Amino acid sequence: MAFRSDLLNQARQERDVTGLETAIILIAFVVVASVFAFTVRSTGIFSAERGKETIHARRAGARSSMELKGSIVSNSVSNQTLSTGDSAWTAVAFGSTSTPTSTADTTDKKQGTGSGDLVINAAYAAQLAAYSDLSATVDLSSIDSITLWVKSATSTTAGEFEIVLDNTAACGRSLENIDIPALVAGTWTSVTLGISDNSDMTAIKCVGFNITTDNGAQTVNLDNIVAQGQATSVLITRANVLEGELIDLSEPGDSDANGLSDSDSNHTLIVTYTDKNQVVRDVYWTKTFVGQNDSDDLLEAGEKMELTVNLTGLSNSCPVIGHTRFDMEIRAESGGSIVVERTMPDLIDTVMNLN
Repeated sequence: MAFRSDLLNQARQERDVTGLETAIILIAFVVVASVFAFTVRSTGIFSAERGKETIHARRAGARSSMELKGSIVSNSVSNQTLSTGDSAWTAVAFGSTSTPTSTADTTDKKQGTGSGDLVINAAYAAQLAAYSDLSATVDLSSIDSITLWVKSATSTTAGEFEIVLDNTAACGRSLENIDIPALVAGTWTSVTLGISDNSDMTAIKCVGFNITTDNGAQTVNLDNIVAQGQATSVLITRANVLEGELIDLSEPGDSDANGLSDSDSNHTLIVTYTDKNQVVRDVYWTKTFVGQNDSDDLLEAGEKMELTVNLTGLSNSCPVIGHTRFDMEIRAESGGSIVVERTMPDLIDTVMNLN
């Protein structure tokens, strides 16, 4: 009974929450809710401002970029045949005791009606073994490589055989001797040879075959020696996207004429060439405005510019020949870059539309 009495006494002492306390609690909730709402609102405003800035930055970047207009055109040099191999080469005697036997082999050949067949005996020393004079001189000053088919009865190492290019009959003095790579005995091999210096090859008259190492008796067949046609420059017409901001087109310099922009040039438009064999950055280029313009170095709304990208700065052993797939990135000082992707056709003409 005493326990029950204590419970009743405690129950009688309980009292309700007063109005003042309720007001204090309500005010506290209101203050917390206000602070939270202010925080959410401030965060939203900040996010909106950042989004606005991003949109404006993207828009500015787009307006300072360029776009393609019209076709992509290449200026090129076509193939120059140095020897078809269909007729015998002229053999060169070694003293008075030995001369290679030179014939046109109509059976063992790769193209045409025959190949140049050279039978060299054991007494022959290292020297020019045979040559073929061209019916008319050819200009190789814009060509960087030669392709040919070659077959040796014995295996060789790189440089034992050479192709000779000369601007005099009978290859009287060699402008350049180009190493033929290693050959597997009894196997026709298609080889591509890079020309180191073509600046003096404006009138090639003779192609020769040189032996640098005396390996005794051997037989060599040569067929279809061709200076490979290649692209020398690419023309790209550009315009301002969305009639946007001015783009600086100050041209680079190329004081050493190596096809690459000088490092001290003040240009801001950078052209990078890429194919499976090489990446060449800051390729030399020039510009020509097409149609209406105000004769300054800025690409403005309504103006068009023809960009001529020089390809002489590429590797001599990897020119832009037939079937070459290449990318060309053109990047202005601001805004996104544009990449032109093209593949050269098999047959190269002096002017080609690459679209």
